[in-house]
Parts: sequence; C-alpha cells; structure tokens
Amino acid sequence: MKKALFGFFLFLCFTQLSFSQKNVDATGETEIYDAYEKADKELNKVYNQLKNKLGTKDQTALVTSQKDWIKFRDSNCKFKTYPEGSGGVISNKMYADCRMQITLTRTKELKSLLEGF
Repeated sequence: MKKALFGFFLFLCFTQLSFSQKNVDATGETEIYDAYEKADKELNKVYNQLKNKLGTKDQTALVTSQKDWIKFRDSNCKFKTYPEGSGGVISNKMYADCRMQITLTRTKELKSLLEGF
C-alpha cells in the first residue's frame, strides 16, 4: 500500500512538474525573447556593415551614437514598463517587447543610412 501511495505521489509530482514547465512556455516569454534576440542580431549585422563603410571620424561618431541609443532604449523601456516594473511575467514581456520594437526601428534607421553608401 505504501509503495502504491509513493508511486502515485511520484506520478503527481512528475505531472505537476511537467504541467508547470508547459505553463512557463505558455506565457510567451520565450517567443518574445527569441524575437528580441533575432532583432538584436540583425541590428548588430547592419551596424557593423555601416561602421565598415565609414571613415574613422564617422565610425567614432556612430559608436558614440549607438552607446547613447542603447542607454535611451533601456531607460525608455524601463519607463514604459514602470507601472508593471516590479517584475513578473507581464512586466518582463512588456520590457522585452519594448526593446524589440525600438531595436527594429533602429535597424531600419541604420539600414537607410547604409543604403546611402
């Protein structure tokens, strides 16, 4: 009887663990982080292409601009998610989505500069 109860307990623990794992994925956090990572990789690709086309003085200006832009992106997204900024799934998703959207906009901006060369 004890073995049966122990086995049933293990079964419940396993199914609960499995269910919890599915709930984490169901939040959509993984998708938004993957989308942000993809957008960030594209931004870095375009940024480096543009940087390679510029002279030394303009490269320095681009690097400074990009560092300032990163500070803006992060602080702007923190501000936008402030009401939810105490943590949690919703806050994290809002912050990641904000960073992704701003990154996509920056990539378009850099691509238009790159097309001028």
